[in-house]
Amino acid sequence: MGVSLKAGLLAGWTAVSILAVTATGPAAAASLDLTIGALLESTGPLSELGPPHEKATKLAVEAANKAAKDAGFDATVTLTSADSQGDPQAALSAARTLVDKNAACIVGPATTPESISVLNGITLQRKISLWPTATSTRLRTVKDGGTIFRTVPADDLQAKALVLAIEKHIGKGKNVAIAYRNEPYGDALSKGFTKNWEDEGGKVVATVVYDPQQASFDSEAGQVVASNADAYVVIDYPETYAKFGAALVRTGKFDAKKLFVPDAMAFAKVPDSIPGEAINGAYGVAAGAPTGTESVALFNKLWDEAGGVPNTSLTANIFDATILCFLSSVEAGSAEPGAITGKVRSVTQEGAPQFTIANLGDAVKAASAGKPIDYVGVSGAFRFMENGDPSSSPYDVFQYQDGKQVTIEQVQVQ
Repeated sequence: MGVSLKAGLLAGWTAVSILAVTATGPAAAASLDLTIGALLESTGPLSELGPPHEKATKLAVEAANKAAKDAGFDATVTLTSADSQGDPQAALSAARTLVDKNAACIVGPATTPESISVLNGITLQRKISLWPTATSTRLRTVKDGGTIFRTVPADDLQAKALVLAIEKHIGKGKNVAIAYRNEPYGDALSKGFTKNWEDEGGKVVATVVYDPQQASFDSEAGQVVASNADAYVVIDYPETYAKFGAALVRTGKFDAKKLFVPDAMAFAKVPDSIPGEAINGAYGVAAGAPTGTESVALFNKLWDEAGGVPNTSLTANIFDATILCFLSSVEAGSAEPGAITGKVRSVTQEGAPQFTIANLGDAVKAASAGKPIDYVGVSGAFRFMENGDPSSSPYDVFQYQDGKQVTIEQVQVQ
């Protein structure tokens, strides 16, 4: 059994040199009592993501409290969590619970319908910044009043990453069949991939859409393999793919080495509900963190020393979203939601002194003095576009080998 999150965090920090990036004045005397909310997929179709995403937010809150102490800044950061259940109405109810507990910003949820429900139901009117891990480009079309920020890249970038992965492992100009669940994530990513693949000279020979609630997937699975495509792209969640994948295997013609999946199907260990023949050998993409950086090494060390669930995709992005909420609050000198939202761009300002998790205490000193900073996260620097999305991102290309996710390369997409 691993050591506690707090103990792992303190041990990790002693192993890293604290870098003095810029000299700052003394920390502000005012105290800060900040509550950060986390909407987790603890149950529902994406329940595989719940435990690692919760761990990432806990690590970030431990880091924030330690940074405040190092800076001599009087702050207490508290985490409160609730289960969004993969359901829009449940997510809104969970968000209201978080707000009732004084959450000043909310990390999550993981799907677009949930995010839109939370936005329209509570966060927009309260000017609470929302940091979803949902990746659909549909979130760019909602009127969010500048309250939505994503440390995860949107699906127009993920579509390009899928194209690069297929070109590398199957070849350019090949025939591809797409199957996707009929909801915003599947629809937007399918359209984005189709456009990018055809722009590169490839052909989409079949597009199969299914209701994740339907009783049988045999007909749709048959359509996919009957296309005789060189590669398959299946856009689904683990809970549904357990059934759809089984249907693919039953055709007797499915080859998992031709399968490519997006981030919603990225998990450290394949769930027992998914047949091995439906996933082993398959490739996938998910937003990653730049390789070889001090921040990544420290984050991985903290993760391992904390024990518990293994690391997986988007944990670095969730950690960074939580840290950005904290730094924005410090910069604002307030735990008032609107003040925090208004300072997000001030703590990711290009050209300002840069800080990472390795010298987060120095970042707090600068921010508490009202100075712009540029927090370079575990998942990289954040250049938020006007719509609150990052303009570029590294993507891990992985393969499932013997039931486990193995990263085999990384591509940069913008």
